[in-house]
Amino acid sequence: VQGFWAARWSGASLGWHKRDVNPHLQKYNDLLVEKDESNRIFVPLCGKSVDMAYLASNPKVSHVVGIDIIKQAAEEFAEDHPTLSLKEFQPSESCDATSSNSIFHGDDITIIVGDLFNLLQMESDERSKYVTLGSTVSTEYDGSTSYLFDSIYDRASMIAINPSLRNDYATYMGDMLRPGGVMLLVTIDRRKVTNDASKNDGPPFSIDESDVRQLYESQGWVDTVELLEEVDDLTTDDDKKRWEKKGVLELHELVFVIRKKTSESK
Repeated sequence: VQGFWAARWSGASLGWHKRDVNPHLQKYNDLLVEKDESNRIFVPLCGKSVDMAYLASNPKVSHVVGIDIIKQAAEEFAEDHPTLSLKEFQPSESCDATSSNSIFHGDDITIIVGDLFNLLQMESDERSKYVTLGSTVSTEYDGSTSYLFDSIYDRASMIAINPSLRNDYATYMGDMLRPGGVMLLVTIDRRKVTNDASKNDGPPFSIDESDVRQLYESQGWVDTVELLEEVDDLTTDDDKKRWEKKGVLELHELVFVIRKKTSESK
């Protein structure tokens, strides 16, 4: 996995990286900060997304935690956003060193360099060590030492992982959220293709509304799944030509809000 993404990062163009804040995040940002203050937000497979800086700048946000397997992403994000004062820390002996290569902490933001599923599979107290290592962020949450997030922002994570891992991924997202927490999920739908290979190709992998509902509505932790909007992603001739070469004739972005039940029942 790391070799694949390292090769992508070494290329001349990062097709998934956007220079501007995602418009869906700008439009639905309030869903991620429903508390008046001290909202904690998790950004899986964050890359060097400017969306993290946007979230960290929100006065209602106390901590943004991202994770990516490529260290270059964290390094370039730190260089691009010097006002966040990100500094690198090495995992301590009390942490499982196989789970993370290094951790970058800054003002109200943390980027973990490591395998996403290693982090998700940790016990909550072990995960707390990672997301707070080297920072002044409290590990306590509502009187508990379990570090849970108020919201998850998934713009490029579920569409990047192997489809065979989706069910496990959805289960772990519930483990990361506090009761009543929210996930803002953005997927792509390769709606019209020239062949099956083009439909199943990835990353980014196609995930339509029925896929999302089947996956998340079957999770015991999920209260509701709501499709907020869908947007045509092929609005320019260049976009159309680029995706047509991949056998994709119609491509849509879908935006969902997924809410966790207020009780811990699963």
